[in-house]
Amino acid sequence: MKVGLVVHAGRDASVAAARRASQTLAEHGAEVVVADGAIPDEESPTDPAGVATLVDPDAFAHGLDLAVSFGGDGTFLRAAHLCRDADVPVLGVNLGRLGFLAEVEHEEVAAALRTVVTDGFAVESRATLEVRAHAPDGTLLASGWALNEVALEKTARQRLLLMDVHVDQTMFAKVPADALIVATSTGSTAYALSAGGPIVSPRVPATLVVPVAPHTLFDRTVVAALDEEIRVDLVADQAPAVVSCDGREPVLLEPGGWVSVRGDGRPVRLARVGALDFYALVRRKFGLR
Repeated sequence: MKVGLVVHAGRDASVAAARRASQTLAEHGAEVVVADGAIPDEESPTDPAGVATLVDPDAFAHGLDLAVSFGGDGTFLRAAHLCRDADVPVLGVNLGRLGFLAEVEHEEVAAALRTVVTDGFAVESRATLEVRAHAPDGTLLASGWALNEVALEKTARQRLLLMDVHVDQTMFAKVPADALIVATSTGSTAYALSAGGPIVSPRVPATLVVPVAPHTLFDRTVVAALDEEIRVDLVADQAPAVVSCDGREPVLLEPGGWVSVRGDGRPVRLARVGALDFYALVRRKFGLR
């Protein structure tokens, strides 16, 4: 088995956990590689865990059977963006705060990895959003995808964004707000939740449209089907906006431009060493009684 590690390099606990995991995997006969820029080690820059090989991120997913992320949901998302197009499953180890995407808590890592190497793992598919940003003249500015959400946010602090929101080619509403989030069910417990959106089971195939601090009487989340296109037009004569997918590499969108989002992208594959109880996870993460 070939296993790749993606590590939050700025968190000592993540680096330490990844080093221990590398040794555990090697002891059970697995080949281990680490995404470059992950585990810092000045004394051994080409072999950061003592048993692993450092690889360029562009080649990270090549030949992998499994990727393991060490950090919070942000680290998991980085691993997902490295691995989706190669169909490599990602197992998340939570060393962050909430960690809805990560299945394994840090104290369970050794046992989980032994299970992975000896008994294998199950795979769960999660829908993604395909995104295209267009300039006012229709030129394609950028394309990408998101596992959690696409965010359209203002650049002028003192001004609102004025957006025309279309659902499946029908004009739905003119939304004045600080931002607009288009999220998957997986992303319902991320940025969308902090904006007042609903908690949605990841088993529900849906796209959520969530306004952030809207200045309108209609301030509800719209839940669309995955194959219904969401188009957000940035109304002319205002400051530009920025568009990002899962918080990555924002793109400047000038007034008159638009973003189209469709929830039928290639899925991300999540590795599971046990059954997911989503509602128990929500209860535990939020301390519900």
